[in-house]
Amino acid sequence: MKSFEPLLAAGLSALAALVASGCSAQGEIPVSGRGMYVFLDLSGSITDAQRVLWKREAMRLVDGLGDNSGIAVYAIHDHTMDAARLFEAEIPLPVADGTRTSAENQKAARSAAREGALAAIGGALDSGGDALRTDVFSAIDRIHLPGDGRRVQIYFFSDMLNSTPDFNMEIPGSLTRSNLRDRVSQIAKRHSWHSGQLAGADVYCLLNSISSGKRGPAVERLTQQAFYQTLFESLGAHLVGYDTNLSPAAEGEGNVAQNR
Repeated sequence: MKSFEPLLAAGLSALAALVASGCSAQGEIPVSGRGMYVFLDLSGSITDAQRVLWKREAMRLVDGLGDNSGIAVYAIHDHTMDAARLFEAEIPLPVADGTRTSAENQKAARSAAREGALAAIGGALDSGGDALRTDVFSAIDRIHLPGDGRRVQIYFFSDMLNSTPDFNMEIPGSLTRSNLRDRVSQIAKRHSWHSGQLAGADVYCLLNSISSGKRGPAVERLTQQAFYQTLFESLGAHLVGYDTNLSPAAEGEGNVAQNR
């Protein structure tokens, strides 16, 4: 009997550890989530047809907003830094009590955030815009990383042609492959940016489509892309997409399949 007691004690200890581990795992809630910033170009250079296309892309994007996520929507125009935020919402972590009420509250929070974001984006794009200048760079000044471990994703629905007096990308020759690093340094100094300001953020630029026979931008897009890649990398971010549509990976980043 005495030889059996140590084995029994060891078995009970292992069982207790297993039970404790199981209870802990059951109570834990995943911390995955994301903070999403959406910037909409409301300048006069964007056509009504393009705004319709952007609304469709935004619908797929917002539909992937899941638990423990937030979204903030801003306008890009001649007063990007000064204009009021168009929309903001947070979807909290689900309460792990397993009750029907908590599940319904969580579902309502998701629906409210998604519907509110879509309404704000749709309303802004439907209203059009007549701004003669586009301050793209001040959008970066409005981004504040949450610092809670969530991924940060930044979406620009814009032609990305800054047209403020200090740097007008709508003028041919304003940006070239040879001067883009100098341009980045000048802009960073003007806005008091620092390395790591957007650390770890993923940036997606959804550009306007240009039809055959139409005049292209003053700065061709490969040069634009090289410029913005340099700019965002200098701030610690990663330029994931620079195209006229969002990649499938950008439309949910694993959140599309979350609870509806």
